[in-house]
Amino acid sequence: MKTPKKPKSNKNESPAPHAEPDNHTLLGQVMVELGYITIYQLDEALQIQRAEFKNDVKPLGQVLLELGYCTPNQLIRAIQVQSDYRKAAARK
Repeated sequence: MKTPKKPKSNKNESPAPHAEPDNHTLLGQVMVELGYITIYQLDEALQIQRAEFKNDVKPLGQVLLELGYCTPNQLIRAIQVQSDYRKAAARK
């Protein structure tokens, strides 16, 4: 009797370039992958962004900063990673 194989998981490998090959890696996704925010914090920030700023959309990073969910340095790093993902996807 064969035992089912566990899916291989590499914590250092980020799924974003594979999950978003069309050059649309989202900042919130990057922030969660880097461990800067939780999926619940992202969901709350997106709800606030949609509810409070229907006509004048505030950037997600600004909402996360105002909620205290990330630091300015974390936001800058996440934007750098997002840019790297998009460059890599554009090369494919």
